[in-house]
Amino acid sequence: MKYFYSVASVAILASFASIAVISGCGKKPVVEPPKQKKIVFFGDSVTKGYGVQPGESFYDRISGVMKSGIYGDVVTINAGVSGNDTIEAIARAATDVNAHEPDIVVIAFGLNDVQNTSLTPMKFRTNLEELIDGMPEHTTILLATSNTFLGSGEGIWTKLNDSLNLYMKEVVQVARARKIRLIDVHSAWIKQIKQDNRHMESLYSDPTHPSATGHRLIYDIYMDSLRHILVQ
Repeated sequence: MKYFYSVASVAILASFASIAVISGCGKKPVVEPPKQKKIVFFGDSVTKGYGVQPGESFYDRISGVMKSGIYGDVVTINAGVSGNDTIEAIARAATDVNAHEPDIVVIAFGLNDVQNTSLTPMKFRTNLEELIDGMPEHTTILLATSNTFLGSGEGIWTKLNDSLNLYMKEVVQVARARKIRLIDVHSAWIKQIKQDNRHMESLYSDPTHPSATGHRLIYDIYMDSLRHILVQ
């Protein structure tokens, strides 16, 4: 069967089509604003930035990068407390970490744990796992190892480093078992000292805490992991 259309009918149809196209093109697509991300750095005096000037700590450097907006709308929160070990961290996790509803949490303890005579490497591991289990369900967790103590021979600092090695092995093993990204400051720190043993003191502000140079090294190691997460 053949259909015949008058010129007037075709013109009317064409005008309706034009209106539809014009009105459709006039609508701007709805663009959702990027979701704000929160990163909590949960640790001890190294996270807090003890021993260096404002702007020199690894946290301050990372915070400055995030404020630039290069990774979108990212807010950083410093939950470092000087002198804290994992026992004290467990006690304050709900208020200092979970209350912020973070998207990413970096857990970094060990320097004070190894000096707490009531703790052992296994108990330290149990505490780490309790901290991990207590994080909000949606949170991406990273585990970080610590810098070493300044030990250049016999003495308390060298003995502490021997013990710290055992504690840091537990961090590595927990990260591997839980399939958590590891920020291995400890290994990188030891490697740096071996490469430039004559100037190891430049990494420290005292036998425990990193100097501005040491914090720059920690910043580089942290950012290498954070980049992978933030650009996904």
